[in-house]
Amino acid sequence: MGDFSAELIVKEKKEVLQAYHDALEPEAGEQMARASYKLDLQKDKLVITITATDATAFRAITNTIVGLMAVVESSIKTAQKT
Repeated sequence: MGDFSAELIVKEKKEVLQAYHDALEPEAGEQMARASYKLDLQKDKLVITITATDATAFRAITNTIVGLMAVVESSIKTAQKT
């Protein structure tokens, strides 16, 4: 089996990047059985580095990350409407 990895780069407003970071940070850096991710919040972007031991674990961790980001995005859009 090979190793799977990806680097996601998110460019957004600073407060949105911080919200993504805050949502993802509790599990970042934790070595799960087959996958993990690290965060690097920079002034103009959030870099998410994903590593996994197999395709299934890679898909699972990627879905988790994107799911959390979708919740943040939805929350921000809802807050902007009020």
